[in-house]
Amino acid sequence: MLDRKKLAAPLFAQAAAFVAVLVIGGFTGHGPTTPGPGGQATPSAAASARVSASSTAAASKGPSVKLTVKVVEQGTDGLSVAGSQVNVLQNGTLASVASGTLNSALEFAANVPAGQYQVCIDPPIGWGSAVRTTHVLAGWICSPADARKGPQLVMFRLTPQLPQVGQ
Repeated sequence: MLDRKKLAAPLFAQAAAFVAVLVIGGFTGHGPTTPGPGGQATPSAAASARVSASSTAAASKGPSVKLTVKVVEQGTDGLSVAGSQVNVLQNGTLASVASGTLNSALEFAANVPAGQYQVCIDPPIGWGSAVRTTHVLAGWICSPADARKGPQLVMFRLTPQLPQVGQ
């Protein structure tokens, strides 16, 4: 029989580590955000979009621009990428400027400072891009976005990838 005292110590250590992460997150501003100007978030921004406190000082200056991500699923066979993580990274530093998840309409939107970004999606295992203009960055499917002059729409076309024989 397993000794309960030996099992309790790792359990309490893990719980204490989790509490420490929550406390550190609260002190560093990684908590929930309030809606922006106008009092309410847009429907697609309500897809758990949050602005990250890890952006650089240069990224936090200047006017903000709406960046919208839309995904088109091809050959889904009933599968979906809804709920997949989206991360907007500043070019050069790859600092996260905004992140969230795709809503049920396969959209994500956030207001970001004007600039150039890598917009990345982390779809479920087995999904890949159907176009060659995307690239893979740390396992995420990414596409460049230039939001220096106004609102930007970034489209992804994703399809389930079939494993090749012998792989």
